[in-house]
Amino acid sequence: MRRALYPRSVTLERIRRIAIADDSPAFVAAAADYIASLPGYGLAGTAQAVSQALTLVENALPDVLLLGLGLSPRRGLDMVRRVKACPSAPAVVAMTLFHTPEAAAEATRAGADALVGKEAFVSGLADALARLFPA
Repeated sequence: MRRALYPRSVTLERIRRIAIADDSPAFVAAAADYIASLPGYGLAGTAQAVSQALTLVENALPDVLLLGLGLSPRRGLDMVRRVKACPSAPAVVAMTLFHTPEAAAEATRAGADALVGKEAFVSGLADALARLFPA
């Protein structure tokens, strides 16, 4: 009779990998700490500039990219389109300083899967992840 490697009470849960690309080092550090505290999620990598997001996605192959739209929203929205055009594109959660209906509509048109305002990052990300990966 073979013994199980793990007791029956242990389940092997897939860890979803989240990458962060934002131009604020303080925000990236805080978001990385928060992601590390989430059960079932891990950090795939970070980029300090939105322009490095594509390289991060190609190299780290995250399940989710948190993408700061930065000081230049058009550039950030263009990056959403470029990331979503990748063959193994992750879900993109666009981030803005404040969540507004206009910003949400623009992010959705660009291909973002969700928009989170940094003013309510913790609750906004939790809601976005629950919608992207239902239990």
